[in-house]
Formats: sequence, C-alpha cells, structure tokens
Amino acid sequence: MSTKNLSTVAAEVIEAYGITATNVINTYRFGGERVLGFFDQRFASVVNRGASALSKGTRSSLTDNQQRVSGFYVKGLRLGTDRAQSAVGVAVDLATKGVSLVASNATRLDRSAKLNALDKLNRLAMPAATLLSNVAERLEEGSGELVKRVSGKPMPVKAVATRKLNASKRKAATTRKKVTKDITKAATQQMDKAVATRKQVTKAATQQVNKVVATRKQVTKRVSKVVADTATQTSNAARRVAHKAEVAANVA
Repeated sequence: MSTKNLSTVAAEVIEAYGITATNVINTYRFGGERVLGFFDQRFASVVNRGASALSKGTRSSLTDNQQRVSGFYVKGLRLGTDRAQSAVGVAVDLATKGVSLVASNATRLDRSAKLNALDKLNRLAMPAATLLSNVAERLEEGSGELVKRVSGKPMPVKAVATRKLNASKRKAATTRKKVTKDITKAATQQMDKAVATRKQVTKAATQQVNKVVATRKQVTKRVSKVVADTATQTSNAARRVAHKAEVAANVA
C-alpha cells in the first residue's frame, strides 16, 4: 500500500466528516423550516376557525404578519446555516491540503534519505485508517437518514451535502487565493517602497560624497596656490637679500 493511497484514505475520512457535518447543519435547517411550516399552518387554521369573531381584514392582517415573521426567521436560519457550512468547507479544505502537503513532504524525505520507512508505516497505519474510514462512512449514512426523516421528503442527501461542501471549499480556496494575493501585493509594495527609499538614500549619500570631493578639491587647490605663492615670495625675498649682500660686497 503506497503512501498516496494512505493519504487518499485520510482525505476520504475528512470528506466524510465534512459531509456528516453538512448533513447535521441541513437537519437543523430543514427541521427548523418544517417546524415553522407546521406552525404557520396551525396559526392559519386557528385564525380561520374564529372567522365568526374576526373580520376578513383582521384575519388577513394576522396571517400576513405571521408570514412576515416566518420569513425573517427563515432568512436568519438560512444565513446562519450558510455560515456554518462555509466554516465546515474551510476546515475540510485546510485539512485536505494539510494531508496532501504532509504526504508529499514525507515521500520526498523518504526518497532523499533512502529510509524506505513509508511502506512499513503504511502497513501499520492502513488497518486503523480503514477502520476509521468505515466509521466515518457509517456516521455519514446515519446523518443522511436523519436529514431525510427531518425534511419529510425523499432527496439525494449525499449529493446535496457534497455539492454544498464542494461549493464551500471552492469559496474557501478563492478566499485563500485572494488573501495570498493581497499579502503578496502588500509585500511587493513594501519591497518597492524599501528599494525606492534605498535609492533615495544612495542618491543623497552620493551627492554628499560628491560635495565632499568637490570641497576637498577646492581646498587642495587653495592650499596649492597658497604654497606656491609662499614659495614665490620666499624666493623673491631670498634674491633680494642676495642682491643686497652682493651690493654691499662690491661697495666694500
């Protein structure tokens, strides 16, 4: 038994638990809608039974108000169950991706290290994984029967739950991709900003260095000029002294 088959069994178990959770949520939803329908029927029956005491307008107003309240309740019920199913889809999606990632990393490590330990691990783990898969399937079947009984009508329970779970998983994957894209975009913007800042700092530093170099050149030029002027003046003074000495010597 390969590690791929073992990871597939784990993914199937996760999927089965996800469908079971979706069935439980559908049980709450369909049960609430059915109970509300029974209540609306009983309310309309009571109102119509007292037709002699109530006018037609009053009966119509009472019925309309009750239906309006029932509509608000149904909307809240569906909104809550949709959010719960979305949470289940996110959990199943993350768990499935985690199993795939662990399996691929384990295979890569086993091959690179040449341990050949996965076959032994598979032989040890597959019986427990198969037992857990059977338990998950029985739970899924039981939850499906519960949905049928509560809804009061024949319906392809597993197909409905699978469709809703897959829709939630796709929504979760789309949200995850969007979040990843936003994070990548923000990181890219921060990197571009850092690069631009670094360029500005480099430009400012280069300008300062150029300014220092220019100043140093000016100072060197001034010093050279001063030294040259001083040397010229010294030479002229020396010639004058020598000339005076020569004149004094001739006079003597």
